[in-house]
Amino acid sequence: MKHVSTMIEMLSSAYVTGEQVAESLRSLGDCTVNVTHVAHDGAETDFISIEIPGQDESAPRLGIIGRLGGIGARPTVSGLVSDSDGAVVALASAAKMLDMARNGDRMPAPVLIHTHICPRAGTRPNHPVPFMRSPFPMREMMSHEVSPRMDAILSIDTSRGNRLVNQRGVALTPVAMQGWLLPIPDMALDVMGWVSGELPITLPLTTQDITPYENGLPHVNSIMQPTIATAAPVMGVALTAQTTVPGCATGATNAWDADVATRFCVEIAKLYGQRTLSFFNEAHWAQLQARYGSLAHLQTVGQPA
Repeated sequence: MKHVSTMIEMLSSAYVTGEQVAESLRSLGDCTVNVTHVAHDGAETDFISIEIPGQDESAPRLGIIGRLGGIGARPTVSGLVSDSDGAVVALASAAKMLDMARNGDRMPAPVLIHTHICPRAGTRPNHPVPFMRSPFPMREMMSHEVSPRMDAILSIDTSRGNRLVNQRGVALTPVAMQGWLLPIPDMALDVMGWVSGELPITLPLTTQDITPYENGLPHVNSIMQPTIATAAPVMGVALTAQTTVPGCATGATNAWDADVATRFCVEIAKLYGQRTLSFFNEAHWAQLQARYGSLAHLQTVGQPA
């Protein structure tokens, strides 16, 4: 909770930059942090990538992506917007892992954490409530947020702007991999129950939710967009609400829910690095491929309509 609160306060500033966030994380311990400032067509953001060292550098690497359009929608509204959860949780997870390492509990394997810092993002119409607009096209965003070194990915995103989950908390999505929707691992459901103290919540997905934004079809939100840019399995970590909340709403950030999501990410990183948790069943995956073939074309924009 300390790290969640720190990140909420830091990201609430209209003047925050990726380099300021990077310096804060570097001060906490051993990590590699890179900031890439991208600006064109009147938009800009700071992409930030963090690598937390692990005890076994050969172990599988978990990727944690803080997915969002922006942390602010200035000058339309002032303050931290609801859409900021992905960045808050990803950065708080990094801070907690660094704190753990400094106190003698290094992560079992390296963890890669990516997000972006954009205090001045736009909004776009959406039903039932408006969404935040990413500063750049989704494919360009993914080129910075997804790394080929990520062996599995948790994608964290505010998901309060839908009518699919009518409960406040943190929901898990099915695993998306190369165009397939796969089951949520039982152990991930167990971990969510442990960290929340409640029965786990799930966010249903449709096939079009895991296709690229470029096809123009409706998507629940951008939580599953990392799957268009990787062959690795991706599971969404969605922060939800009982009511529909616009992504550009301010005063909607819930530190308690962000804390649950952060602790979930840290625990999954431990288990995945220890090779205790797998995001998919390899035997079942082989059967799907043998019986039905590849669905990787769903990661592309597809044929003209």
